[in-house]
Amino acid sequence: MSQINRYIDNQRAYVAKKKAQPLIGFTNAQGEQASWEDIAVTFTDSDNRTQNIYFCNLNRKKPQIGTSFTDEDRLAPEMHELLFTYTLDILKENICTGKKRDKITSARVFLCHLNENIATATLEKIQHAIDSMTYKTLLPSFINWLHHHKMLAKSCQPYINTTNKETIRNKSGDDALDAEQNKLPSEAALLALGAIFYDVIPPYLGDDKENIKAWQPLILSKQEQRDSFICTMAALGMASPNRVGAEQVLLTVQRIKAHTQVVDGQEKTVHYLHWRGSKGYKDYANHINAEMVDSLDRALHYTILATEPARALARFYQKPNRPLKEVLGEFTPSYENIALLKPSMSKSTNLLHLGLLLGFFDGSDKCVRVTPDTKRATDKTDVRNPHQPRFIKPIAQLEPFDTLVFKNKCPYAFALTGCLLSEQSQYDNYTAGKAELTVAEFQNHTIEMNQSHLKGYNSAQTKHVGFEKALFAYTQKQLGGRVIHPFFLVPISSLSGFFSDELIKRAKNRLTLFERHGFSSSFLLKPHQLRHWQNDLLAKKGLPHHLISMLSGRKSAEQTLTYIHTTDAQNASVIGDISYSNELESDVENKLKLRIATMDQFNKAIDNETPTFVHETGFCDQNLALSPCTYMSEFETQCALCSSSCHVTHDSEAIDLLQKDLKVQTHNLERVQASINFETSEAQHKWYRTHYRNTCMLKKLIEVLSDEAIEEGRMVRLLAGSNSIRITNLETQTVEDTELALPDAEQALQAAIEAKNDNKRDEATDKFLGFLGSL
Repeated sequence: MSQINRYIDNQRAYVAKKKAQPLIGFTNAQGEQASWEDIAVTFTDSDNRTQNIYFCNLNRKKPQIGTSFTDEDRLAPEMHELLFTYTLDILKENICTGKKRDKITSARVFLCHLNENIATATLEKIQHAIDSMTYKTLLPSFINWLHHHKMLAKSCQPYINTTNKETIRNKSGDDALDAEQNKLPSEAALLALGAIFYDVIPPYLGDDKENIKAWQPLILSKQEQRDSFICTMAALGMASPNRVGAEQVLLTVQRIKAHTQVVDGQEKTVHYLHWRGSKGYKDYANHINAEMVDSLDRALHYTILATEPARALARFYQKPNRPLKEVLGEFTPSYENIALLKPSMSKSTNLLHLGLLLGFFDGSDKCVRVTPDTKRATDKTDVRNPHQPRFIKPIAQLEPFDTLVFKNKCPYAFALTGCLLSEQSQYDNYTAGKAELTVAEFQNHTIEMNQSHLKGYNSAQTKHVGFEKALFAYTQKQLGGRVIHPFFLVPISSLSGFFSDELIKRAKNRLTLFERHGFSSSFLLKPHQLRHWQNDLLAKKGLPHHLISMLSGRKSAEQTLTYIHTTDAQNASVIGDISYSNELESDVENKLKLRIATMDQFNKAIDNETPTFVHETGFCDQNLALSPCTYMSEFETQCALCSSSCHVTHDSEAIDLLQKDLKVQTHNLERVQASINFETSEAQHKWYRTHYRNTCMLKKLIEVLSDEAIEEGRMVRLLAGSNSIRITNLETQTVEDTELALPDAEQALQAAIEAKNDNKRDEATDKFLGFLGSL
């Protein structure tokens, strides 16, 4: 008994030591200084990050900071104090906020199940409490903490199973395959996302990337930007394997950058963005897939223009007295608003004048409601209701000490706060709890309410970006929701959750991005699927794991293995196909003979000391050991149109695969032509033109490889960018460059549309689809 008391004495001594220290940074539900008796507290650290902490029992399944707790919700006093002490030590650890929260919650739930001092409980009772828990992964931290401070006997070592019983390695082959594939996005969802992207962020007019006339009505400060935000985030996820919540939301304002250098006598260009690292990986220049460069750069350009008003607000909230020119930054106010205000760019301004210049009041009378005694106010009182006086004044004429009036359901109040002011909490948040405020008071309150957002943390609160430099800088008005306050900034930490909610159906009365654009509610995409898809794609293209790790920003290749979705069942089936093939080994060797022989010749011809990689229809001259492959294609034979892909004339195995692929791609053209909205969909038209041209190139490649007039064993390379084909004699090291004569893709599209309208195939259709051959 004395031994047990020793551990209880140690608990009480350690608690007393902690209670002697002031609770710096802790507040209660009322926003006042917290005490050790509070059931719910909020902790704010030195970087202004907040965390809600609860010391209640299991009566409340989902406690919140605003919950009205009673004495029945309390933990026993000793357990409450022990948990508070543990919390103080956890908050000092150098881990993310989410991990701190989970550690504290795990300890609280354990103490609730145990319901007595752990130092007096038997090992059997402790084990029973642990077994009663659903989530116990972080509980060892609490047990180790008790052992370290001698508050629990070290001989008390309960078993805590911290592994997931439903991991992939414990599943059967088919179940494992299904589970892994569910981590990847569906092709239908990706195609739908591409069509939406084209509509939301229209292409430039012509080839001029500065011609943004089509964007002008879309990027106004009052325009909703939900869809453009989702599309830009998705494009980033598809362009490079990123952690959406931890990294993408922290991007600074930038366009895609290029780096060109000479490799093996040829100029090679890579594209990248400056990225914030995570999980201990330092900041780096993140590689962007070449195929996504144009689309992603357009999305970044659009987003930068649409989000400049919020960055201007952030600059103002940081330093209200700075010159207007510095506050506006890259934003150019309209001529109309400049003429109304006639501001001096070298002087400071007030919040409402800034809002006027940023366009927050465009489309209205550009006035606010003021008190009757305000100078130069206009009486707009309704004669039918003289007891409700209404006076307004132009925003451009407001003085700092003019008094604004905030009435329930008043359109002028709504323009300033983005809500109907139907609840007292809304007054508290947006007008300091008052129905009347001077312009200066409204400004000061709004600045104060936005201070916590200026240091923009990600959702895990592990890294941050200054809001005035953030790419994804939005006002509540732009992202929409229940409150659309034009002067309130959307916290960076909330963006990853917003992105996820827009792609997955979570509530009946809330439409997803897919539904808003006419797709079924069954379409969904989980943000992390984009990262799995990228890593899986790179692995299937043969990229070594350590290079995928570098590209993905991971410190070790072991982390990459969880993202590559080739299960043991899949590996076994591949091995089975090889081991039990009906073909003799000599036959297989003969089929590859031409390809391998020519590849060896190629290596000798260019004196290549680095490996050359064989693929299904030829070989690749890109050094994949140093430069990751970024080529993506819709074709079944992925590499066929890549400029680094080399093919060999009269390689019958490769020609047979390419011919089968040609049939599939021709069928895809006819399938899209038969879709319901083919005549009106710009996205489908763009796809049809591109895919038709690529399919014609594939046919030309097959013709050259099969041409009897060309000697066997010649190396053939298709250059889609220059619309030409090169035939190389590796023995003489001579090259023949021939320009391809292809049908006009635009005319092919028009013929397909006309055939769709007439519901028949006419001569024009036969001319263009006939070029590819019948199915």
